[in-house]
Amino acid sequence: MLRADETLDDLSIDNLQLIQKKKGFRFTLDSVLVAHFATIKEKDEIVDLGTGTGVIPFILHTRAQRLRIIGVEIQAEIAKMAQRSVVLNDLEDTIQIVKGDLRGIHKLLGGGKFNLVTANPPYWALCQGRVSPMASRAVARHELTCTLEDVVASTSKLLNYQGRFALIYPVDNFFHLVVLLRAYHLEPRRIRFIHSFRERPARLFLLEARKNAPTELKVEPPLIIYEKPKQYSAEILSWYGKEVVVSEQ
Repeated sequence: MLRADETLDDLSIDNLQLIQKKKGFRFTLDSVLVAHFATIKEKDEIVDLGTGTGVIPFILHTRAQRLRIIGVEIQAEIAKMAQRSVVLNDLEDTIQIVKGDLRGIHKLLGGGKFNLVTANPPYWALCQGRVSPMASRAVARHELTCTLEDVVASTSKLLNYQGRFALIYPVDNFFHLVVLLRAYHLEPRRIRFIHSFRERPARLFLLEARKNAPTELKVEPPLIIYEKPKQYSAEILSWYGKEVVVSEQ
């Protein structure tokens, strides 16, 4: 099932394997963090916006029983690659990859019916930083095909009453995110700041919002990625049971 420009990578969880490009977009630790942070309940119906390789649906699948997960990806080649990973792992009954634009995806999937939406959205506007010459990387990192507001608006349309939205985003844009969430009736309920090392300030945060929920925010203990250079923290390793190598965005 592999093409000449692809690799088959072990997720180090439940013997799952993921097809990725040798060069171009590859999943990062950020997506792994979202997948482990989101609140998951048995029989949840879930949409992962901008799913890329499908890594978030794959990890979510291991966290609860009888889930139905749809990964939405605008890039046709990447969507087909993710679907081949679904077939490779015999997960067609749980995970579906849909090629589509998240800005109107509720019309295809149905609005107001999902328990959870997850996302690792692009962090940067086009005016920020260098845009990668590789299209798949550029779309993942910069707002080429959607803005943060597009992601939030789509999420609000997809979620049912009290549905949950989990994402990762830069600390510098925290207030911008909160303003957008509340404009679309999504109230921040859980937040966890991410520190590369204990002594360093947080650069990213994980946040879970709920639709039509009252104001009540729980600040969880910080998530430490590394105990020391090239050594993951005990919490990260507990997800795998062994040392793993995951690239960072």
